Amino acid sequence: MDNKYHTLGQWIDALRDTGEVLDVKGVHWNHEMGILTQLARRQRQGPALLFDQITDHKEGYRVLVNTLGSTRRLAHTLRLGDVSGYRDLVDKWKAKWKSLVPIPPRLVEKAPVKENTRLGGEVDLSLFPAPFWHDEDGGRYIGTGCVVIMKDPETGWVNLGTYRVQLQGKNEVTVYIGSSHHGSIIRRKYLDEGKPCPVAIVLGQDPVVFLSASSLGVPPNRSEYDFAGGIKGEAITVFAGEITGLPLPAEAEVILEGHFQPDKRRTEGPFGEFTGYYGSGQRDEPCVDVQAVYYRSQPIVLGSPPTRPPNESTFVHSILKSASLEEELKGIGIPGILGAWSHEAGAAQMFVALSIKQQYPGHAKQVLVAASNCYSVMHSKLVIVVDEDVDITNLDDLMWAVCTRIEPSVDVDILRRVPSSILDPAVPHGQPAFTSRMLIDATRPYERRDTFAPAITIDKEAETKVRERWGHLLRMNQ
Repeated sequence: MDNKYHTLGQWIDALRDTGEVLDVKGVHWNHEMGILTQLARRQRQGPALLFDQITDHKEGYRVLVNTLGSTRRLAHTLRLGDVSGYRDLVDKWKAKWKSLVPIPPRLVEKAPVKENTRLGGEVDLSLFPAPFWHDEDGGRYIGTGCVVIMKDPETGWVNLGTYRVQLQGKNEVTVYIGSSHHGSIIRRKYLDEGKPCPVAIVLGQDPVVFLSASSLGVPPNRSEYDFAGGIKGEAITVFAGEITGLPLPAEAEVILEGHFQPDKRRTEGPFGEFTGYYGSGQRDEPCVDVQAVYYRSQPIVLGSPPTRPPNESTFVHSILKSASLEEELKGIGIPGILGAWSHEAGAAQMFVALSIKQQYPGHAKQVLVAASNCYSVMHSKLVIVVDEDVDITNLDDLMWAVCTRIEPSVDVDILRRVPSSILDPAVPHGQPAFTSRMLIDATRPYERRDTFAPAITIDKEAETKVRERWGHLLRMNQ
């Protein structure tokens, strides 16, 4: 499979023949597309779906969903080659991230995305599918797998982020950005002074650009373009937007360009969020006047609506946050840590498991406390540490260890008033985003590790031989 793709269409073509991308025709944008998207992701390792001939919409305007929702597609996008599973994907990504050399974008004059251009009064956003993703959403969301581009007016830093974009009219959208996100900080610098804030919203693009904007955790004052280029091994090509002058991805599918207006706001939300709940309710948000639209013929909008976990977002964050957490813990210098896993059941942020090989009294508790304070998982509410014989990626295995190896009055601790998120439904509305954190030591007690009841196991070599001879019976009964 060729990793040298340059466009979203080429990415699709490389994966379609492997069954990783399925073409779906005739689905309605109103709820039906959202339901099918959720079902595809619940399948785990389910395919990406390319919706075409969307009911009650002009033919040739397409939507791609669940883009990064499998190990194979994520590895392909990250240029990691073939991977054997979660653990292999994490290890290969850690190795690549540590050696990654950022490559700045390259400015070009001609941009394929400008195949069609509409300016001013010609702008009509109804051209592009804006699905009604969840039953209780406050409207149609044209941007979920999008990239929002802004430039800091003081430093010139170009920032790419992923935020939800609600369709508000023929040439108006709102962009909900949490107050701590870089995009919100940049936007306030303009709006607080009564100035319009230049912005571009890319609705369909190279998945590595989307991944860099949404999931990598690029350091402040470094552009996500640079890291996307580093992953690809070549510069992302950009052109200067006609309205804002912002650097825009030349190989994109659809780009909206305009300004947040300081005196214009529209009601935004609610919207189904990554926690599996409707987050943030309704509120007035700054409105973007869209003054230019660039798009390819037969464009593809990238859809990545959050849903109840597991979903595409939790899968990607589970991989990347697990890798980041392992590197943070390695930097602390505690020995014997074999692995970490940020579970999708906790929206890949709230539930963390760690595997260790115990080496001294208190080792497990030390790892628990250290992991619970790592920035990678600062919103975690449940942290569990287990012995090396437990598969931390397997919930059944993990909870078996919790149920059989803990004495609750001794092995469970609570940390209070630690950071949370305003999208955490357990945080009362309007109150500071504090939570508590439960630490569970599900290792064999150190002093009994040699006398603890032995666990039932299967010899790996014998298991392999049995699977080779009798595995067809297991497949018959699935």
